[in-house]
Amino acid sequence: MRSLVSLRPLASLAIALSFAGLAAAPAAAVVEQNSPRVAASPLACGWDPDGPSGRAYYNHCGGGSWVWIRVERHHGLSGYDECVGPGRTYLGDAGIIKFAWYKGETC
Repeated sequence: MRSLVSLRPLASLAIALSFAGLAAAPAAAVVEQNSPRVAASPLACGWDPDGPSGRAYYNHCGGGSWVWIRVERHHGLSGYDECVGPGRTYLGDAGIIKFAWYKGETC
C-alpha cells in the first residue's frame, strides 16, 4: 500500500502537466502559422502554396522588378533557381515543390 500512496502525487502532477500542455498548444500554433514556410493567406507574398488545390506558387509582391528565387523540392530532387516577375508564378505540384525563397537578387 505504501507504493500506491507515493504514486498519487505523481499521477496528479502528470495530469496537471497534461493540461498545461493543452494550454500552450495555441501559442505553438501561432508560431507555426507565422513560419515562412506557411502561407498566411491565399495571396501571401513569397512562398504561397495552395493547400486545397495541391499547387505551389511564389507570389512576388515587389514593384516591376524581376527577382531570382530558389525552389527547393521534395523526394531528394535537387532544387533550382528561377527568375520570376511581379505577381503569382506557378511552380508545380506541392507534392514535388517543398519551398521557394527570394535570393536577394534581381534578374
